[in-house]
Amino acid sequence: MSKDYRKTVRNLEAALADDSRLSVDELRQELAEQGVDVDGFLARFGTVVRKGYQQRLRKIAEQEKAEAGTGAKNLFGNLANKTREELERIFQSLRQGVFGEQLKAAALARCRNQVGAEISETELRSWLEDISAGGGE
Repeated sequence: MSKDYRKTVRNLEAALADDSRLSVDELRQELAEQGVDVDGFLARFGTVVRKGYQQRLRKIAEQEKAEAGTGAKNLFGNLANKTREELERIFQSLRQGVFGEQLKAAALARCRNQVGAEISETELRSWLEDISAGGGE
């Protein structure tokens, strides 16, 4: 491809502006005669489009992940900063139905085989995170 990219772009613009009389092969030939490496240009163009599309998809995925992460944390607040007593109060509220019947059922199902004194703080925090993330599903 010519190193004078501006000339190449101008040639491409001129060809694209008036291509109604040309077939694809004729357009390629005309561009090649004007010094345009058509295959190289299309390959590079495809790479730019692909990378742009991938970057956009990554941004969308990151945004969705951030939104999903904040949704789970908002239900009970930031569980990582809560004491064991605060976690137990939240769990008792769940079991009493303060957060709704669906979450009450999830809390009861989640701990049906455990006795209160046997539950570690880490396990209790994990249960609350699971219940919050699942919304009682």
